[in-house]
Amino acid sequence: MAMTRIAYVDMIGGAAGDMLLAAFLDAGADRDALERALRTIVADGWTLTPRRVVKRGIAATFAGLVIPGEDGDAEHHHHRHDAGPHAHDQSHEPEHGAAGTRTLADVLGSVNRSGLTARQRERASAVYRRLAEAEADTHGATPENSRFHEIGQIDAILDVAATCIALDLLEIDELRCSPFPIGHGPIGIEHGLYPNLPPATAYLLRGWPTRAVDVAGELVTPTAAAILTTLAMAGRTSMTLELIGYGAGHSDFEVPNVSRVIVSTGRRFSSEASSARISLK
Repeated sequence: MAMTRIAYVDMIGGAAGDMLLAAFLDAGADRDALERALRTIVADGWTLTPRRVVKRGIAATFAGLVIPGEDGDAEHHHHRHDAGPHAHDQSHEPEHGAAGTRTLADVLGSVNRSGLTARQRERASAVYRRLAEAEADTHGATPENSRFHEIGQIDAILDVAATCIALDLLEIDELRCSPFPIGHGPIGIEHGLYPNLPPATAYLLRGWPTRAVDVAGELVTPTAAAILTTLAMAGRTSMTLELIGYGAGHSDFEVPNVSRVIVSTGRRFSSEASSARISLK
């Protein structure tokens, strides 16, 4: 048993890739260092302009990641199935693959050619393989042959990489997360009205604790589900709180649409390692 630096993601009102990015920034991750690293993946064509907002009385950071040309030049939206296999067609012409899509190899190539550290590339690649598995399971394909719409969008690529970079900037040894909140009602995607949870998210959350929330809408996007089920383990541990950050989403619910990151010092128990989690060391 040893002391370790822990980040706990508390999905108060859901989780999306941009909400996790915002929460880590709010907790103290160096924005300039993070942006420099992200620009080694995608050099231009996007802006990161965090700003303060209030969600149901909780002050939080909104990431403000904007990619002109994707999703009608709009900021990517928490509840639009941000990195799932069923997505709006993107208008941005990708660097690789057919217009509006990228393959898993395209995405991994972009990550591996970047200036990220080897550990950051490993983590980001592992997250994208999880997303590819979810896509393949949904459509009866193989991960290698799947073509992604929103999974391959620039915002989703940057969201995944940003979490991997932020973990290093905050010197996190262990990532943990709360149960995943699940809303109700149908979710509109490219193929029509889908159940809540949509198939890709349901695949990603198999074996992970969830909690029912009386909110109509999608609370956890595939990007966030893939990030956390790849890099984190479920549940809290005893810890001494040091930093707290709140990341805001786009929606307004009865509960604050925020994810909270608590950075702390705590005890690591090696027997608790999750088989679904890659090492953060």
